[in-house]
Amino acid sequence: MHSLIQFFLRFGHVVLFLLMEAFAFVLLVQGNDFQHSVVFTSANRVSGQLYTWRHQTSSYFNLREKNQVLWQQNSDLQKRVAALEATLQAYQIQEQALKPALDFEYIHARVIKNSVSMMSNYFTLDVGKEDGVEKGMGVVSPDGVVGIVKACSPHYSVVLSVLNVQARISCKVQHSDVVGSLTWEGGDTHKALMMELPNYQMWAAGDTIVTSGFSSAFPEGLPIGTIVRTFKKPAEGFYRAEVALFPRFETLDNVRLLRKVHQEEQQLLEKEAMQ
Repeated sequence: MHSLIQFFLRFGHVVLFLLMEAFAFVLLVQGNDFQHSVVFTSANRVSGQLYTWRHQTSSYFNLREKNQVLWQQNSDLQKRVAALEATLQAYQIQEQALKPALDFEYIHARVIKNSVSMMSNYFTLDVGKEDGVEKGMGVVSPDGVVGIVKACSPHYSVVLSVLNVQARISCKVQHSDVVGSLTWEGGDTHKALMMELPNYQMWAAGDTIVTSGFSSAFPEGLPIGTIVRTFKKPAEGFYRAEVALFPRFETLDNVRLLRKVHQEEQQLLEKEAMQ
């Protein structure tokens, strides 16, 4: 207590001066709009900088906790990768079934011209020979098979649409050995025909039709459509299936072209064997 009294006796005038200065400053700020706005703006700037520093400091000291979270996430991902690898090893048949699709490379393209109202429909793509496109390459949309490249220039390609009476796509009933040929006879742009179904019934309405893999244009298993109904004409020895097509050809936009990796080697070997 004695020390506190001695302090005020020694520095009392300084403390009084500071208090009076602070009181005068408050009156000045409150009584003048300009000074008030200046002080308010400066205070906001200072407080904002202080908040920034505080956030940076807090973030720095929280790095350890964030690192622990990242390590945990990394561990979880490694466990998931190990589980996927174990699943692939347990299902080697499925892995082998995916191999044909790995034998193809993909080229992305956009449809810049399209027709669906004629008997012989084509569509044009914005990629050509300089992009690696070749005649005979298969073309698919996100929904399924849409055509085969008919001709190409350095920068453009013309595709024979599935909706063309000249088009023939080798296909089969999914999860079976029932193979046929997909064709279009005009009219409905949402339906085509699967020809040459055998007399013994291994198919039914609702079955999915996919590519057979017997053509170099497409790997096995790409979606085409579903069987709506089957019928047989009196003069024919095989059944036909009406197929509801997955792709919507009126709104084709982004597509992919499929290039078989060893297609030239396969063609040369087949040509040699036929001589």
